[in-house]
This record gives sequence, structure tokens and C-alpha cells, in this order.
Amino acid sequence: MHPDPHVARLAPHTEQFSELVGWIDSSHPGPIAVLDVGGGGGFYDFPAAVRSRVRRMVGVDPDPAVLSRPWLDEGHQLLVEEYAPIARERFEVALCVYVMEHVEAPGPFLESVRSLLVDGGSCFGVTPNLWHYFGLASAGASRLGIEDWLLHRLRPAELIEAYHFPVHYRCNTVHQLCSTARDAGFRSAEFRVLEQAAMFETYFPPVLRWGPRVYSRMINRLGRPLLYGTLLFRLTA
Repeated sequence: MHPDPHVARLAPHTEQFSELVGWIDSSHPGPIAVLDVGGGGGFYDFPAAVRSRVRRMVGVDPDPAVLSRPWLDEGHQLLVEEYAPIARERFEVALCVYVMEHVEAPGPFLESVRSLLVDGGSCFGVTPNLWHYFGLASAGASRLGIEDWLLHRLRPAELIEAYHFPVHYRCNTVHQLCSTARDAGFRSAEFRVLEQAAMFETYFPPVLRWGPRVYSRMINRLGRPLLYGTLLFRLTA
């Protein structure tokens, strides 16, 4: 894998999931099988948009909701590390959408994902960037053991209960992802980075929401991709 991966900056008005769907379509246009890692999540309709384009979609997630997601042809209430040794098929595409920040052991995780892909297949994902203020604050709160306390003061309780899972941020920078993916057997990595204030300002009280807007304008103007808030990535097997 090349030590300097390709990193493209996205315009701040880009819709992250539309961008990811287009990237998948352009990279794997044929009828493909997709593995949705973390397929139990139901807080966005991105998997449904992917499902309409592929011939088969399988989900793996320790969350029991993976067994009832309507866009999946098959669901397994397992970690991907548990599913990989018993899987009977290989996939052209794996999805890891807002999953990497929750992975406690990135090496074994990406090794398992790689083992489930055909040669030339791709792992596509989205994750917060650790070097962004949101990533640093979230990782710091988790390490200090105050993540739940803080979230309950910033977000509605029903939203936290439905969508919040523990975070670790152990593979959430361009260089961490590249290094871990290379060791896991991937051949290359590409990134598209997005800095969009609206994705983070809801975590701030209304009187402080100018902060994310100022940061976003500044970083987009300076063009510092390694400090953008959201990483979209493609790891090629």
C-alpha cells in the first residue's frame, strides 16, 4: 500500500450518504453481494439505498435488530470476527458505516472484513476523524468515563438509548486506517473528507452553535483535509 493515500476534499454541501452510494456505484457497477457490517443500525436509510442496487445483502451485528432489518436478505447477530470463520460466501463490497469508532481491536476487525471480500473487493466506510474537535472530545470523554454523562446533557434521552454505543476511536485517522488496513491485507486506501458544520452543531447548545460554523468555514478555506470532521474511505482487497 502506498504510504501517502489519495485524500480528496468534498464540498461542504455534500450529502455524505449520496456520495458514498455514488462511489460504490462507480467502483462496482455490476450486480454485487454486499456485507453490511453493523447492519443492525436503523437510524439512517443509507442501507436501503444500497439494497436497491445490489443482488444480495447480508448483515452482521451483535445488535439483535440485525435480524429484522427489511433491506437485508440475511442477518447474523454476531461480531464480524465471529461470522468470518463460518461464512459460506464472499462479497464484492463490505460496508462499515459509522462503525470504526466503535471497534475495540481494529486489526482483527479489518482482517475479518478482508477475509470476507473477493480479491478486488472493497470495504467502504464512514467514520468521524479523531483529529477533529468532535473526535477528540468524544474520544476524551470516553477515556475519562464521562461520555454518557455528557451525552445526556447534550442529546435527547430517546436518541441516546436508540443509537448510542460505546466508542474507542482506535482507528479513526487517515494514517491509522492506512496502516491497519495494510497489515490486514488490503492493497490500497482512498479517502474523501468532509467538513460540514451541520453534522456537529446539534451537539452544542444553541448559543454556542456558531463555533462549528466558524471552524467549518476556516478549515474549508484553508483546505486542511486531515482536520476535516468526517472520513469516507475505500479499502481495496
